[in-house]
Amino acid sequence: MSAFSREFFTFVEVARERSIRRAAEKLNLSASALSRQMQILEQTFGARLLVRMPQGVQLTEQGQVLLAQAERWLDDESALRAALQQAGGGGAGTLRLGIMECLVPYILPGLEEEAGPSALRISVGDTGTLVGQLCRNEIDALLAFNVPRLPELRVYDERSYDLGVVYAAALAPSGEPPFRIESCLGRPLCLPDTSLSVWPRLDAEVYRIHAEPRIALRSNSIALIMEYVAAGKGISFLTWLDAAAGVAEGRFHFAKLENRRLSEKLYLCAAANAPLGPLQAARTRALFRRVPHSPQMN
Repeated sequence: MSAFSREFFTFVEVARERSIRRAAEKLNLSASALSRQMQILEQTFGARLLVRMPQGVQLTEQGQVLLAQAERWLDDESALRAALQQAGGGGAGTLRLGIMECLVPYILPGLEEEAGPSALRISVGDTGTLVGQLCRNEIDALLAFNVPRLPELRVYDERSYDLGVVYAAALAPSGEPPFRIESCLGRPLCLPDTSLSVWPRLDAEVYRIHAEPRIALRSNSIALIMEYVAAGKGISFLTWLDAAAGVAEGRFHFAKLENRRLSEKLYLCAAANAPLGPLQAARTRALFRRVPHSPQMN
């Protein structure tokens, strides 16, 4: 049970997914029931929170303010639950959490001061490695993209991120964003190899167009791919989380793709045979909320 209403939680999921349909599927609701909850929330706050678009929804300025405050409230509630459980002698010991490399900048800063050096043990790996560790009970939970739906795993939270095109100014695709994949294929490409979870869908989309792309690099290292992109050796297709730091540093640009089939889903999972306790679940969900949403782009 939470101190917040179901409409409040529904709004947070819609804001995270940027889609009524995806949020409804995740919450096991009909789209009409979810839309009604959003109307109730807008009436409660006396403000328009969402704008329906052809490819999903966008938050209004008031909606962005509410989302930022909502996530602070949810973090505060998680912290309160953890404090109450610890006060009652229900400490959970060390939490072993596996995360992907692209999540490190969002999870690690300030963590030792917040949780204490012995309260959390972080391991970094790709999705396949982390799933294997979780199934062998070598870690307690994972944060990873495109985790397979296995009976051995229990999903605690999830969020979608659309792929975009990442490029240096000299290799900008033709036209205006959102770009079509076809407009990118005249440039040399820096693509993930078969070990990364996005590879099958991305390759299928590239070769569906019956093009013969120029491959400048195939790698399992997102960092190496971004180095090539920053050096103007090619363009790539990555999520905002992969590219955010480089964009902020001015090393390259990120723009949306028109193709909505290309998306990555970030999961918070634990092993089905070793579910998280209430304190561990609260801590991992708070860490999950550290990871930013994709920004709204035209």
